Amino acid sequence: MNEAKKSARILVVDDEDRNRRLLVAMLEAEGYSATEAADGAQALELARQNPPDIVLLDIMMPGMDGYEVARALKADAATQAIPVVMVTALDDRESRLRGLEAGAEEFVTKPVDRNELRIRVRNLLRLKEFGDFLANHNHILEEQVQERTAKVMRLNRVYSVLSGINTLIVRVHDRQELFNAACRIAVEHGNFRMAWIGIFDAVTQDVTPVAWAGESAEELTRIKSSARDDTPRGKGAVGRAIRERRPVFNNDIAAQSSGGPRLKEILKLGFRSQITLPLLVDQTVVGTLTMYAGEPNFFDGEELSLLTELAGDISFALDHIGKQEKIEKLSRIRAVSSGINAAIVRIRERELLLKETCRIAVEHGKFEMVWVGSLDPEKQEVRPVAWSGFSPDAARLVSWATINALRGTLFEAIRTRRPVIDNDIDAGLQGGGLRQEAVGKGCFSTVCMPFLVDDRVVALCVLFAPGRGFFDADELALLDELAADVSFALAYIAKEEKLNYLAYYDALTGLPNRTLFCDRVDNLVRSHAVRQESVAVVTLNVERFRFVNDSLGRQAGDALLKLIAERLRDAVGDEDSVARTGSDTFAISLAGITAGANVAHTLENKIFYALSRPFAVAGQELRLAFKCGVALSPDDGSDAESLFRNAEAALQKAKASGDKYMFYAPQMNARVAEILSLENKLRIAIVDEQFVLHYQPKVDLAGNRITGLEALIRWISPDMGLVQPAQFIPILEETGMILEVGQWVLRQAAEDQRRWRKQGLNPPRIAVNISSLQLRQKGFVDLVLKVIAADKDNPAEIDLEITESVIMEDIEESILKLNVIKAMGVGIEIDDFGTGYSSLSYIARMPITALKIDRSFIAEMTNSDDNMMIISTIVTLAHKLNLRVVAEGVETEEQRGILKLLKCDETQGYLFSRPLPAAVIEAMLRA
Repeated sequence: MNEAKKSARILVVDDEDRNRRLLVAMLEAEGYSATEAADGAQALELARQNPPDIVLLDIMMPGMDGYEVARALKADAATQAIPVVMVTALDDRESRLRGLEAGAEEFVTKPVDRNELRIRVRNLLRLKEFGDFLANHNHILEEQVQERTAKVMRLNRVYSVLSGINTLIVRVHDRQELFNAACRIAVEHGNFRMAWIGIFDAVTQDVTPVAWAGESAEELTRIKSSARDDTPRGKGAVGRAIRERRPVFNNDIAAQSSGGPRLKEILKLGFRSQITLPLLVDQTVVGTLTMYAGEPNFFDGEELSLLTELAGDISFALDHIGKQEKIEKLSRIRAVSSGINAAIVRIRERELLLKETCRIAVEHGKFEMVWVGSLDPEKQEVRPVAWSGFSPDAARLVSWATINALRGTLFEAIRTRRPVIDNDIDAGLQGGGLRQEAVGKGCFSTVCMPFLVDDRVVALCVLFAPGRGFFDADELALLDELAADVSFALAYIAKEEKLNYLAYYDALTGLPNRTLFCDRVDNLVRSHAVRQESVAVVTLNVERFRFVNDSLGRQAGDALLKLIAERLRDAVGDEDSVARTGSDTFAISLAGITAGANVAHTLENKIFYALSRPFAVAGQELRLAFKCGVALSPDDGSDAESLFRNAEAALQKAKASGDKYMFYAPQMNARVAEILSLENKLRIAIVDEQFVLHYQPKVDLAGNRITGLEALIRWISPDMGLVQPAQFIPILEETGMILEVGQWVLRQAAEDQRRWRKQGLNPPRIAVNISSLQLRQKGFVDLVLKVIAADKDNPAEIDLEITESVIMEDIEESILKLNVIKAMGVGIEIDDFGTGYSSLSYIARMPITALKIDRSFIAEMTNSDDNMMIISTIVTLAHKLNLRVVAEGVETEEQRGILKLLKCDETQGYLFSRPLPAAVIEAMLRA
């Protein structure tokens, strides 16, 4: 206290000089140092210049009273800590309250008692001394508190990370999501500058960063992934943590003596402390968690304990997720097995079952890439059946040669006849479209399952899964069971197919048997009945076949039957239309028959021709004879059984006669014989040029003059005389001879016209009828051009008459050809208009020049108002389209008069002239 007295300085403030001196004397007697101030302003200035230990302040002063001075002292930061003692004559309660409000600590009453003053000052100085003592020690306490607070904050942040990770573990069931969130929580909650997680590969001894968060995370991850010391062989924290299986930290990164560019980069990013925690599953390191702090000495025992607990929690979550993934994988494979077993129950087709296997593997097993192929060991090839996730090119690249070249899972599965797993296909990748595309999509795990029938691999299923190490022994056991189930189903289907084959096919020739043949004929009869077409059933017998067996042996006879079956298939062009129905008997179905002559042509030109060549059997060449019986629907039967029975009856007739084939209906035999005879005569007529052209004039109704001629073919047969077109034109079209005859008609009409023109006559345009076969011919346009321009100085003026039905067979192609022909100056007339089914929209598009009204409308026009209306409509329509109208079949003046009133342009018919020979037409032209 003596030290306090010597050092204590007291400011005395009073406006009265006597009062100040008295107070100073009292204070100095107690050993204090006193300074005087006569008013409030001076007191404030002295207190600021040299702050005293105590201020004795009179209340009642002029100008600024004691209250104001006290308030000013307490308001100033430099003086607010100085104790104030109010000296006052006022002893009332209100004055004291005002003094306390102004900031006074003590009061002394005037007149001042020396003992009271001494006690008041002593107590205040003691309080001040204690306050100074506290002030001197507060700095040390604050540093300790700040340090402890920082420690608590760090621990709180680590606790926050631990809490966040534990909350995360409850809801996250995906490994990558766990890694990403753990890094994010470490940075956001733990205030770490950066955190990253790497996956450790025990095979390659590499650590691959898979998740990171924080400042410059991607850049640092690049550094980490390329650092050699971040492996178990290195000296870095990551390598040591993996090798020693414990946390490794560094509290002063800057103090490291080595590290090169990597260390400089880390320091540049502001990282000063580092810790790496190993992540373990079943006591095996599977990864590491590394965190960086911005300040040195960040980690100590308490943080280390909490962070070790954190690594344990993440490891526990990884173990849990791994088990969940394991359960999920096994569940998916079981779902695939269940789906395939369900498919096995309902599917009875081999290829369909394989396709369904692929679909189920994708939908139920969630495999990203699946390939299923069928294996043919005899042809040594694998044929892709179904795939998902692959491009068609990659899926089809697989072949037996590829399997032998790769020596991969496909080859091993075929060799071992067991499922084969490859959990890192990238390591052994050598060509192969499947593997290339799988690796490109991140699928590094694969399994190949072989499907066996009679202990031979008949199909393969290849599954690809994302990542490496997907399949293990448990999955392999389930996949082995799955492969066995599919193999059982394929074996069952194979046996069923064999039974079905034996039930419906001839085991020797591979042809359908009678049962299957009749079933197919029934379908043909029903479908062709709608089109009003016939179906022919032909039974064919090999004559004297038993002598082949007797002389050359049964084996030679079987070989001969196979050769006959092969030639019949080739001749008919449809193996389903040929059957073996007996030991030496075959059956053939021919659909779309419009006349019996069609069957005769097929028998003569295809079947008998194919069988006429010798057969090489047992070192000998055999020439065989055959007999056939024919039945036609619906006349000879409306179902397969009746047709087959009647065809066999016709075959017996043929065997008893000298004919090679017989129809069931006697009149059909006569008709076919007549047609074939006529056909032969027509072929001779073409060679001997027995055809001539007659011409029927077309007459203009307005001027009553010849405006055109229609060329009509006639046949002058040496033994039949003049044969009308209706008797031979259908045969020419059926046999295709119409093409050759049609060319002759075009050339002859052009030659007649040129001859008449050279004679000085003025022949009109000549119309030539064109068949559908001619119009469909590829060279038809060139033929017309050649005929017209045969004489450049005297080109022919030709029109083509084509029926609606011919054009409508291929409307687009017909319009294209006719446009070219019309551009040559050739007129296009629609013959028999009104009887076809053409659309008006197509009529408007066709490059036609005239319409010929069918004779059926003309014949009934005087007796039918409807026909009259149709004719009037056709004429109006044609004129609207700028087309001429020709009425054919006009035979009476009444018809001619009505047509003239209806403004028809031309007429043709017996009223004016019958078709006339060229010589008669020439005479008419001269007249």
